[in-house]
Amino acid sequence: MDNKKTIYIVGDSTLASFKDEYYYPRYGYGTQIANYFTNIDVKNLAISGRSSKSYLKDPEYTYLLNNIKADDYLIIGFGHNDEKDEDPNRFTAANKPSSDKTSFAYYLNTYYIKPAKDKGAIPILCTPIVRANPLNDYTKNAYHITKNGNYREAILNLGKEAKTTVIDLTEETKNIYSKIGYNEAIYYHAWPKAKPETVDTTHLNVYGAKMVAYLFAKLLEKTNNSLKDYLKQPLVAPIKAEDLIANHNYTELPYTPFVADSYKPTPNFANISAPWFATAFGDTGSNPLQAATGYFVKEENNQLIIGQDGAYLKGRIANTEGIVFAFRQIDNKDNFKISANAKIIAKKIDFEAGFGLMLRDDIYLNQAIPDSSILSNYVACGIYNDDKQSNIIYKRENKHLVNSGYLAPYYQVGDCFQLELERLGQVVNIWLKKQDMVYKYTYTDFDFLAIDNKYMYLGFYATKGTVISLTEINFNYTGKSQGA
Repeated sequence: MDNKKTIYIVGDSTLASFKDEYYYPRYGYGTQIANYFTNIDVKNLAISGRSSKSYLKDPEYTYLLNNIKADDYLIIGFGHNDEKDEDPNRFTAANKPSSDKTSFAYYLNTYYIKPAKDKGAIPILCTPIVRANPLNDYTKNAYHITKNGNYREAILNLGKEAKTTVIDLTEETKNIYSKIGYNEAIYYHAWPKAKPETVDTTHLNVYGAKMVAYLFAKLLEKTNNSLKDYLKQPLVAPIKAEDLIANHNYTELPYTPFVADSYKPTPNFANISAPWFATAFGDTGSNPLQAATGYFVKEENNQLIIGQDGAYLKGRIANTEGIVFAFRQIDNKDNFKISANAKIIAKKIDFEAGFGLMLRDDIYLNQAIPDSSILSNYVACGIYNDDKQSNIIYKRENKHLVNSGYLAPYYQVGDCFQLELERLGQVVNIWLKKQDMVYKYTYTDFDFLAIDNKYMYLGFYATKGTVISLTEINFNYTGKSQGA
């Protein structure tokens, strides 16, 4: 039997692993912790987008409780998402004591520190790394000080109360960023594109992840925690020239941001009024504006009608994608909720057809591109058909089409659906209803910034001979996003 000790890591995106196609891809520092230890296993269970509250619903938390054992270690790194009071599923308050069941301290102590100690394991709390700030201002949100309390201070106080080691990465990263300045600090962080102005000021790149893991090790070395006995000596800091590694597969595709004031509707999209616009793009088979393709959007009798009814039905939702899309432009700082009733009024083909409500990263105006170059990130409150059935609610991320697991027989003419989508920061909640069936799915920490760094595009789509009518479209802004 293997009795080797294990370091378990739980936390949010600043510790988690990623798979993306950024110029400097995202890496959580939990992925680099093993570089600084010897003779001990490391199991990184951190998940992007989670708080100390929402993580409890994930299978990784169950795995932790079932597997952590005496003399193991638990590194706990939450805070970034606990701050987000826009999202009740993640928010915990830092300005309340550990006895209050709504507090950050309560969740950390009750669900992480106590279970670890009950198993004879040794918990270690980490304060959250700062967000890089262009003004070098680390007195507010960048330092995790909000109207609901100081999240660093809450962890420090809980450490004293629960007699648990605290590694203060907030103060340590603040000191480093303040010293080197923002223009250098951005090289610790992920860049979606090969341009400094696209920097993600929350998430680290591999060099930044190595540096924060190194800082963790250096601070641990100063404590009396027994985990320091497993540190790999000497501790060697990462070197920017060697460890700042760009994605060798990165290719920046040409992209022209949409400008509403210069939009000129074409005849097949002419009967539609702002704030809605229309386009067809992707693997459309030929010029999407040709009559044979049949892509159209129109307003008629208080309905928005969208679809494809031509003889040349070459759009699709599959390994490549071509759709018609009635959309509006949304600032990426805005939260909102939208709902609509959809009815199938025509259908010519089942396989690779689809329809629904979509929130996506970018938009292309009437472009026929027959390859995978614009398989951009999006989530869909809708349906796409494979060779056997309908897939209900899905996403495309890093070019991969991924369904939610909900399946049903092919939709038919006359079928009616209720579509609803809510954006709360990096979280998107989706509901799709058909008669008494309700399908619900949540996408957490979804990336809508890989191509268009300022806007998202929300709208209704259809393809491959499906035509839908949309009624009772209700859109409401619900405030500003608190970001990643």
